[in-house]
Amino acid sequence: MAPKKNRSYKKDKPHRDARKFILICEGEREADYFNFFDNKSKKLVVKALAPIGRFHGKSAPNHLIERANLFVEENGWTKKYEDQLWFVLDVDKWERSSIDSLFQSTLEIENWNIAISNQCFEVWLYYHLSSIKVIANSSNELKNILNRQTSGGYRINKYAVKIKDAIRNSELLDTNKSQYFPDVGVTKLYNLGKEIVELLSHENGTLKFE
Repeated sequence: MAPKKNRSYKKDKPHRDARKFILICEGEREADYFNFFDNKSKKLVVKALAPIGRFHGKSAPNHLIERANLFVEENGWTKKYEDQLWFVLDVDKWERSSIDSLFQSTLEIENWNIAISNQCFEVWLYYHLSSIKVIANSSNELKNILNRQTSGGYRINKYAVKIKDAIRNSELLDTNKSQYFPDVGVTKLYNLGKEIVELLSHENGTLKFE
C-alpha cells in the first residue's frame, strides 16, 4: 500500500490547542448530529457539512470528494494539529464500486477517513438507546423504528449525550472490524465517535459538556 499523501495548507493559524474534525456528510441529519459536539470542549472543533448550495441534492460519493477538496482548499487544515477529515455516508443509495472508490481516496490521503452505516445513519442513532442489533427491510423502516424508540421521536439533544453508549453498542455488534464496509444493521461510526469522545471532558466516568 502506498503511503498517504500529506496535505498541509497555509491558511491555518500557527497556534491553537483544539483538534479540528471536518466531516463531509451525506445528509443534514448527520451534520446536525455531529455539530452538536462543536466547542463542547476546548480541545475540540467540529465542522460537519451537509450538501448545501451548489451541492444541494448531490450526495453521491464522488460529490463528497469534490466537497472535501473544495473545503480544504478554501479553509485549510494540517497534519501538524492532527486534524482529521471524515466522510460520513450510508449505503442504501449508491453502487458499491463508487463507495469503494471513495474508500480508496481515504487510503491515499493522510488524515482522510470514512465511516459508513448500513443501511443508513439511523442505525447509528438507534444504538444510542439499544444494544440489540437492528434489522430492517429499508431505510424508511429504520427511520420509523427510530421514531418509535422514544416518546416524541428522535431529538438530537436526547441522543447525542449518549454517544458513549452508541460507541459501545455498535462496536460490540461489529463482527468484521477489519473491514471498512459494514454488514447490514452495523455502523462504523463508532470509530469517529471514539475520536470525538477522547477530546470531551469526563467526570466520574460520564461525559461533561463544557
